[in-house]
Amino acid sequence: MKSSNRNQNLGIESYVTIFEDAYKKNIEGREPDTLYKPIFDLLGRGGKRLRPSLCLMACELVGGEIKKALPTAICIEFFHNFSLVHDDIEDDSKLRRGEPTLHVKYGVPIALNAGDGLYGLCFEVLKENRGLLGVERAWMIFEEIAELCVVLAEGQAMDLMYRDGRAMSESEVIETLRKKTGQLFAVSAKCGAIAGGAPYEVAEVLGSAWEDIGIAFQIRDDILNVVGGDAKYGKRIGEDIAEGKPTLLLINCLEHCEAREKEKIYECLHNYNKAKIEEVVNLFRKYGSIDYSEEIAMRYLRCGTDKIRKMYIKGDGKNKKGEEIKEKMVALAEYFVKRER
Repeated sequence: MKSSNRNQNLGIESYVTIFEDAYKKNIEGREPDTLYKPIFDLLGRGGKRLRPSLCLMACELVGGEIKKALPTAICIEFFHNFSLVHDDIEDDSKLRRGEPTLHVKYGVPIALNAGDGLYGLCFEVLKENRGLLGVERAWMIFEEIAELCVVLAEGQAMDLMYRDGRAMSESEVIETLRKKTGQLFAVSAKCGAIAGGAPYEVAEVLGSAWEDIGIAFQIRDDILNVVGGDAKYGKRIGEDIAEGKPTLLLINCLEHCEAREKEKIYECLHNYNKAKIEEVVNLFRKYGSIDYSEEIAMRYLRCGTDKIRKMYIKGDGKNKKGEEIKEKMVALAEYFVKRER
């Protein structure tokens, strides 16, 4: 896996190894190749595996056995990748994890079907929870995933509305980020805790913490899209601008720049021109939009990590392992919001 060294430094390598060994069993040996080859291709590119690792870590944090959360972790990663395939088609993105997106490589019909296949697989794997966790907890997790499907679609709809010319406020941008990114982080942590046997109230606090961290994560990701490098970031730099994606950077800059500068920005939307995009990035710098977005990301990060540190875990004070995992989780959150790639 391409990101193994990075994962080792973060202390999540053990979770990633467990996940990598397990998820393949759900798709190996299945036909037809026109469905499973592009699925294997995308999943085999690696990625951070943050969400399934978070799910497994949350399970362990509350005193559960990691294996109890494994089907849920696989479900969440399948769901995440399904959403990426469909988003890439809607955005006509060219790169994903440093390689051509599935619709560029295989064509839209095959890529769309691969996304649908991942969506179906995420529910198929959830069936294991009934025998593993019992009906009640299996159903609680199913409800969280089902609600996530709706919330994610609402977030994408808000994203697309802006691209069609609808004005968006800063609070609406944050709500879009909450629905498109924050909720998937929240469900990863919450469902991991449920699988680990935590009371619902504890799982809910952990989910709330990671919703905040997820918003911070996405703001940072949007910043990297304008200040990173293509090879390092894995997508074309400035692609979010060309797609007309509603980001905190863009909304803040439009709020403060002059009319003629607004026109420069609007000229870049829906048209990838590297030179013009660099001009827009310079406007982001001129009006402090990058620094402002960093500040907001850090605010959400602090809010989320404070919730983790303050949450009550059974055996607190005596549960040394639980405290160690709690600090590891905080370190994980801080790395991914402060990362350079």
